Amino acid sequence: MELLAGPTGGRYNPATSVAGRRPISVGWTLLPRLDVTQINTTLRPWLLRHVCEFWKQRIIDPSGGFFEELDLTGEPVRLRTRTTLVQARLTYVFSHAFWLTGDPDFRGAAAHGYEFLCDRCRAPDGSGFYRAVDGDGRVVDCCRDAYDQAFVLFAMAWFARICHSAGPLDIAKQTLCFMQAHLADGRHGGFLEEWLPGRQDLKLPRRQNPHMHLLEATLALFTTSGEVVWLRHSSDLIELMLTRFVDRQTGSLIEFFASDWQPAAGPPGRWREPGHHFEWVWLLLEFMRRSGDRTISDQAARLFEFGTRFGIEREGTVAGAVFDGVDAGGVLLAGTKLFWPQMEFIKACLARYETLGDKNAWPLIVRHLELILAGFLRPDGATWYNQLARDGTPMSVTTPARVLYHLFLAFAELDRVRPSNGARC
Repeated sequence: MELLAGPTGGRYNPATSVAGRRPISVGWTLLPRLDVTQINTTLRPWLLRHVCEFWKQRIIDPSGGFFEELDLTGEPVRLRTRTTLVQARLTYVFSHAFWLTGDPDFRGAAAHGYEFLCDRCRAPDGSGFYRAVDGDGRVVDCCRDAYDQAFVLFAMAWFARICHSAGPLDIAKQTLCFMQAHLADGRHGGFLEEWLPGRQDLKLPRRQNPHMHLLEATLALFTTSGEVVWLRHSSDLIELMLTRFVDRQTGSLIEFFASDWQPAAGPPGRWREPGHHFEWVWLLLEFMRRSGDRTISDQAARLFEFGTRFGIEREGTVAGAVFDGVDAGGVLLAGTKLFWPQMEFIKACLARYETLGDKNAWPLIVRHLELILAGFLRPDGATWYNQLARDGTPMSVTTPARVLYHLFLAFAELDRVRPSNGARC
């Protein structure tokens, strides 16, 4: 695997085509093969000065919000729809980028997203955030989705770190109050999928996924504010996960449920996503790191064991990549490979390395970096093939902006935890 060095010395991904692995001439100089020592000097410039700059220059719509995706040439797909999910995730990305650099342009990008979220995506009466609006703020889908609200909380946590104002934390509290009033399931626990004024029917199946990201958001809010109430919310979500989401027979993570948190009937109830197993590993160990509660380490280990035993490709040109789906017994159901589970595998290994002292996790991280740089990243070094067929053939044309959140968080964690970085935050 080769890295590229630009005229300014910033280093980033290999300019290779997936089919044939031939370097593509883009005016950059090839550098030696990546190893652990090079991670220490190339990672941060690539992430912040190449990836984030690339996206910042393209994804911002000056008339309002962020575009939803980039095309195969790296230019924005100029549709008018703006989902709350994308606006929140990119507000997080640029907030974190400012946190790491102090670059006012990143702060401006984060503020652009924050203002669009609050001014155009939020219901005027404060009753949550719409699923989608257009660039002018006209409502496209007025449903309030629990998954979207979770990412609003996450965005508020990170924007609050850089704006030195109580406003984002106040909005986070108001949004959680809305969720508790309209989405909380007082009978079976957890939150319902969505709320739409005037509609009484229950959307099924229920998912573990919104709760996973609510845990991520409450942990971020605790870190930002220091308010223990957010850690208590995190603890409640972990208890729900341990009692409802885990298949006790296999130790795996159930994805879809009936209204009473019993596994959904048929194939949905047997579906398992290795990427979510790794994402939960990172979150459980992050909670352990923040709270000091080590009682959940065994569950994190079981999830990691299931994910690595059944969820990793063992053969072919993309051996080592994370599969999209298996069943409860580990039988492969979807041999395709989305980009985001690769990021979650890195995060899970990082958490094991940092929190559990697992030295064997670091070589896994390095090998996965090689796989990602050679097989997933496009020649521009800032976008990616969002899904590969089992043989490594790209299946996607556009690069969805919502997935930048996965890339940024994984590589920001890698920069924070890497062995030569003595800082621990």
